[in-house]
Amino acid sequence: MKNILVELDNVSKKFLVSKGKFKKENKYVHAVNGISLKIYEGETLSIVGESGCGKSTLGRVINKLLDIEEGKVIFQKENITNYSSKDMLKYRKDMQVIFQDPYGSLNPRMKIKNLIEEPLLVHTNFNKNKREEKVLELLDMVGLSKGHAERYPHEFSGGQRQRVGIARAISVNPKLIIADEPISALDVSIQAQVINIFKDLQEKFNLTYLFISHDLSVVELISDRVGVMYLGNLVEIGDKKNIYNNPQHPYTEALLSAIPVAGVGQKKKRIILQGDIPSPIDRPEGCPFSTRCSYVFDKCRKEMPKLEDCSNDETEHRVACHLRNKKGRI
Repeated sequence: MKNILVELDNVSKKFLVSKGKFKKENKYVHAVNGISLKIYEGETLSIVGESGCGKSTLGRVINKLLDIEEGKVIFQKENITNYSSKDMLKYRKDMQVIFQDPYGSLNPRMKIKNLIEEPLLVHTNFNKNKREEKVLELLDMVGLSKGHAERYPHEFSGGQRQRVGIARAISVNPKLIIADEPISALDVSIQAQVINIFKDLQEKFNLTYLFISHDLSVVELISDRVGVMYLGNLVEIGDKKNIYNNPQHPYTEALLSAIPVAGVGQKKKRIILQGDIPSPIDRPEGCPFSTRCSYVFDKCRKEMPKLEDCSNDETEHRVACHLRNKKGRI
């Protein structure tokens, strides 16, 4: 049985956008709405969805960069929901982040060796020689050489800077790495190299990834399980094969239909979503996807569907859709 590293229980996060005047209610962006999920040790759980669906907010909720209004965040069987910044210090080294823009997360005034050494200064008691040795070892792991240690971030390409970001993240032997769109800004050829680095490091150190992306082709390569978000809600989650071969939510079907076909002359049926994209401030009553769903009926507009099991075997597959039942599509 797999060990649970992270567990979210009915987690919600909203942001105040305007204060109500003259007895009017405050308005909020509902970024994460009642999400419950588990992340198991050694796996890669990918979160996909269009821009603004709450993927990055979910990542920041898990590592406590953002506080939540409702629910629980449990890390290594410890409820960290109400922990202060001081309380979280002992967990920070176990929850590292790799950002979308590596240049934005690297101090341009510091050499690469100092950037990678910084987490070691904070979270370990290594002496100077041990730290220097560790920095060179980390550079080698991500495909960089000893000579790169003396350079500055502006002297590197985007792919090389992302390798530095990966080296920093693994420097303190974390349990969980939250990778927030880590390859979206890279060329396709470089993306493949970085994905291979992710896989090699996971195998070597038994790392657990929360991989946030909108690129479904990449997600298929790297994931064990996939979760699909729409307007702050988790609408489908399950084993990668179930999601890609047997999607049960209309939104998941539409996303998968947009994956480019590699073969020359091959065609794929595209699902074009109609209707208006609802506002995350004034969310529709009932299913959040009801304004764009071609299968919508009255119940969808009135009642929020629950995330229920729809798997036909022992693998996980849950979907939040009134059209489905536990045996699959109605």
